[in-house]
Amino acid sequence: NLEEIVKRKTEDLRKKDSLLNQQSKLAAMGEMIENIAHQWRQPLSIISMVSTSLKLKKQMNILKDEEFMEAMDSINNSSQYLSNTIDDFRNFFQSNKVADTFLVSSAIKKSTQLLRTNLNKYKITVTEQIDDVEIKSYKNELVQVLLNLLSNAIDILKDRPEDNRNIVITVYKDEKYIYICIKDSGEGIPEDILNRVFEPYFTTKHKSKGTGIGLYMSLEIVTKQLKGEISVSNTEFELNNMQCSGAKFKIKLPLNLE
Repeated sequence: NLEEIVKRKTEDLRKKDSLLNQQSKLAAMGEMIENIAHQWRQPLSIISMVSTSLKLKKQMNILKDEEFMEAMDSINNSSQYLSNTIDDFRNFFQSNKVADTFLVSSAIKKSTQLLRTNLNKYKITVTEQIDDVEIKSYKNELVQVLLNLLSNAIDILKDRPEDNRNIVITVYKDEKYIYICIKDSGEGIPEDILNRVFEPYFTTKHKSKGTGIGLYMSLEIVTKQLKGEISVSNTEFELNNMQCSGAKFKIKLPLNLE
């Protein structure tokens, strides 16, 4: 009977773990689709505005050749931007089969590029204090974690005063490990829930804005796939002669995954 109970409990845990992994993938996909929508809105608006203007000027016989050529360049540039965005997100969802050697700055750049629309929309300043370190790991998985942490910071900062919306990304290393720290000026996480933020389904957001699966997913990726550690604390720091306080997420990864 004891063996049967253990077997049944083990199977239940396996099913729950599988369900969490599936939900984390769906949550990541939902966030990516939302980011795609933000990335596409501006270039689509430019294409629509320019084409409407061209049509109107043609109907009024006031369309000049140089205006036409400039408009075509604008439409082409916007189209190229849309195409590049598709490639970015398609590559993002491809799981790495083999660890790649890359500069950590390239993963950070990719993350901030994918979130650039929201960073600009909410006037959030990103400060990078980076020792550009070469690492052998899974780049897409690291980008996914960085996106998650940066997205959380944006959600917190967008309601802060405009002159205090800051994210600081710091990178340094020792002989075996690289450390990536992401700090924000969002006043920090309440101490009574600080040790729960990585729990599945735990969230301080309204249920319409988050499932609580994101940080759990980041923990799973960092510990199981990247063979590292991730922690969170509250911190105070000075930036541009201004005292700031907020949350600090720290990722510790081996320089060589293999």
